[in-house]
Amino acid sequence: MKKVIVFLMLAIFAAACCPKANAQTPTQKITVDASDLTVDQLAKIKAQQEIETLQKKLETYGNWVGVGGEIGNAVKEGLNAVVDVSDKFSKTDVGRFTMIMVAWKVIGKDFVRIILGLLFIFIFTFVLLRSYRTYTIRKVLVKSNGWKFWLPKEYKVIEPTDFDGFQFVRILHLFLLIGAFGITYAIMFA
Repeated sequence: MKKVIVFLMLAIFAAACCPKANAQTPTQKITVDASDLTVDQLAKIKAQQEIETLQKKLETYGNWVGVGGEIGNAVKEGLNAVVDVSDKFSKTDVGRFTMIMVAWKVIGKDFVRIILGLLFIFIFTFVLLRSYRTYTIRKVLVKSNGWKFWLPKEYKVIEPTDFDGFQFVRILHLFLLIGAFGITYAIMFA
């Protein structure tokens, strides 16, 4: 048994120390002028050089494609993580409040301007209509029933003449209404 173990150890030692029998010897490079070569040999060398440069380019392009694929996967995973986290965050009370604050920051100023513009036009139109009714069509109370407010009252309508300034009041109210729309536009969109 000792002989077998010693023999195996010697075989392993010999295999590690001795060069391999089938090992190839390195090739040597020889420099030769192109004029010394035949046309076929020169064409073969040029084709081999083109193949080597093409292989280097393909290897470079392959590396670029690999890097691009890795970047694409990284971006995809990152965006998936952002979407998952933002979805979970938006379902919480703090997330809803944050979304409202972001929306207010983005459209809050415009929202306030539109509300103020609409409020201005409604109030100004109401006041203008009341003024128009007061200054163009006049009703005078002829008969009142005193404290009996449920009984009908009698009014007399006074028609204005052309010389009372009736047309001027109409035109003035029209210009005031056009001006109110202009101011409303300036409030809302300027």
